[in-house]
Amino acid sequence: MEYTNAHRAMRILSKRLCAIGFDTLRFDYFGAGDSGGETVDAELDGWKDDISTALRELKEMSGRSRVVIVGMRLGATLVAELAPRLSVEPDSIVLWDPILCGSDYVKTLLDRQAHHSERSIDSAASGPSDAAVALELGGLLVSSSFFDGLKSIDLRSRKVRLPPKVLTILTDNQHRSGEMVGLDRSEIAILKAPSPWKDSAEQEEGLPVEVFERILKWLG
Repeated sequence: MEYTNAHRAMRILSKRLCAIGFDTLRFDYFGAGDSGGETVDAELDGWKDDISTALRELKEMSGRSRVVIVGMRLGATLVAELAPRLSVEPDSIVLWDPILCGSDYVKTLLDRQAHHSERSIDSAASGPSDAAVALELGGLLVSSSFFDGLKSIDLRSRKVRLPPKVLTILTDNQHRSGEMVGLDRSEIAILKAPSPWKDSAEQEEGLPVEVFERILKWLG
């Protein structure tokens, strides 16, 4: 749910991976970007299915036996939660600034949204049709069940089963390795780099070159 700068960073990373011999596939989740559907119809479980579908497509199209997943922010979190049930077993996984606490993430989005619109965001719904209520989050309309799914994310205390080779990259100052209870089996790299998921008002200068180099070196 964090847009243009993150897409640009992933596009550049994909090109750099291609340059060293990786076939790459970037995709948009259902209801997001260039994919079909509306965001209000999206569900986190459906987005996890999209990850599995993309893995199968990449493996079939490339014919490669080695598969690597690079996920950023919410994508990284979904990969971590999905890891034990992935349709294709990856050789390596890179988790780039995964969302550790969904309730904190939602609050940040709502606070940012309220700041930009100069109005309060009412995220409460009442009545018998709550499940169908659309909520504005990060500038997009999402279902209340999607909203609740985001709030339930907790990689600070909930154990997740990860494959042997996982690199977690943290560039957000709020993240600390001591909070990574759910990802404690991964190798953790804390880097000082721009945060490409932030909007233009908060965006730091330059690209996260340090992150690109760390990923390329680790995968090499």
